[in-house]
This record gives sequence, C-alpha cells and structure tokens, in this order.
Amino acid sequence: MISFSVYSLDKIADLDKDVVNMPHRRSFIYGRKRLVISASLAAYLIAALLTLSSMPDALPIILIPMVANAFYGMRLLPGVPRLKDIPVMKNVVVASTWALITTLMPAFSAGHLVAGNIAIVGYFMFVKTFVDTVLYDMRDVEGDRVNGVRTVPVILGRGWATAVLLAVNSTLLPLLMFMQGDLRLFAALLIIYGYGYILYFRNEINPVFLDLLVEGEWMLATFFLILWL
Repeated sequence: MISFSVYSLDKIADLDKDVVNMPHRRSFIYGRKRLVISASLAAYLIAALLTLSSMPDALPIILIPMVANAFYGMRLLPGVPRLKDIPVMKNVVVASTWALITTLMPAFSAGHLVAGNIAIVGYFMFVKTFVDTVLYDMRDVEGDRVNGVRTVPVILGRGWATAVLLAVNSTLLPLLMFMQGDLRLFAALLIIYGYGYILYFRNEINPVFLDLLVEGEWMLATFFLILWL
C-alpha cells in the first residue's frame, strides 16, 4: 500500500512531464486526479494503522518516503542547491528510501536486527532500485530534455548511462561472498537478471516491457521463491 500510495502521488506530480513521456497515462490520470489522490492518501493511512496495530515500533519506517520527499524538495542551507536541483540525487533519494523500507520492515517483523545483514540487504536493494530509476529516466529522456530535467541519460546519453548501470550492478557481485547456499544462488540470479534488462533496454524502451521486466522483477522473484521453498 505504501508503494501504491507513493507512486500514485508521484504520477500526479509528473503530469506535466507526461505530456511528452507518457501521454496516454496523463490523459487517463488527468480526469481522475481527485480519485487518485484520495486513494493514495487512504492507502498510506491504512498502512500506517496496520503498522501501528502490529508493529508500533516500526511506524517511523513507513514515514520515510514523506520525510525523504520533504528534504528532497526543500533548500536545507542558504546558497546550497536543493537536492531536487542536483543531477542523480533523485535516483539516490528514491533508491535510499525504498532500500530502507524494504530492508527494515522485514527485519522488524522477523525480529532479526543484525546490522551486517541489514547493510548487505540494504545495499542490494539500493542498487536494484537505483538501476530501475535510471532505466525509467532512459524511457523519459525526450520529455526530460524538453522540460530541462538533467537526469543521468540526459547528461551522459544512452550509451554511457548503460555503462554506468552495468558498473553499478557489478558492485553487487562482492556481496555474494557474504551469502551461502540458496540465498547466494538466488541473489546471483537477480544480479544476472539485472544485467539482462540493462542490456535489453540500452537502445529502445517499450514502456509495457519496462514495467513487466523491471517493476515486475520482484513479483517474478517472489513466484520463483515460493516454488523454490
């Protein structure tokens, strides 16, 4: 519900950019803004209430996206650019936010707050999310150029952006040394899968395939994990 809420509100905020990037999505959402906003806020509230009733100590975790979004858009110090105005920071903030949530919530739920394990899983999720956000920037590169948004693909071009993503994905390989058995194999398959879709989308990006292969990665991983176990 947190994912639904945050991403739906993000789509509302990006309506102007979607004139070029995703005109069909813009036309669908534009006439339903009130419904989308209401559903998003309701989903966030329900997530907060469920967390409060089952894991009250974990309530601050689900507030991370709101806090991150606030810091991302505000000027923290006079004369210092907002994080929003610094290239790549959007990807870093989004990746950090989801890495914290997807790592800390399961850890709290399982009562397994081991710093080393949290760091390994957190970095793994950070890299996967960072790569995903840059791939979506590659999809939106034309619209971002028109709107003057300086993303990684706008600054570097598709070729160099792809090279950066391959290098970033490769930083996950050393983490395999700290894993054992099925977990190591599962993580290795996710890393290989990451190489696959980075290369697949290096020249042209079909929005439907991007959603299926990238956003759908975790549904696919969950499906195979259930079969595996």
